Amino acid sequence: MNTEKENLRVITDPAMEPYFISMDDHCMTVNVKVIPDARYTDSGKEYTKTLGHYSNLANALRAIAKDKVNSKSYESLNEYINEYNSTINLITEKISI
Repeated sequence: MNTEKENLRVITDPAMEPYFISMDDHCMTVNVKVIPDARYTDSGKEYTKTLGHYSNLANALRAIAKDKVNSKSYESLNEYINEYNSTINLITEKISI
């Protein structure tokens, strides 16, 4: 049995797509896969954008929900809050945090 940890580990899940979490011994990093609009780039190649570094899974999942919800406009504060709560519940329904 090998007791050595890999330097970098990754958490992926269809509920988080296009986001994923990479982690090392010190923190969790939220990343998002970005496919640039062909109008603005020559390559159009997918790349990874780092959203932030977090000390625990709960904060990393909240960051994903916040980024997803903040990607569009809303007609009311209530609509925004409902969308945020729905998104965070979708992401966290499989785990208890």
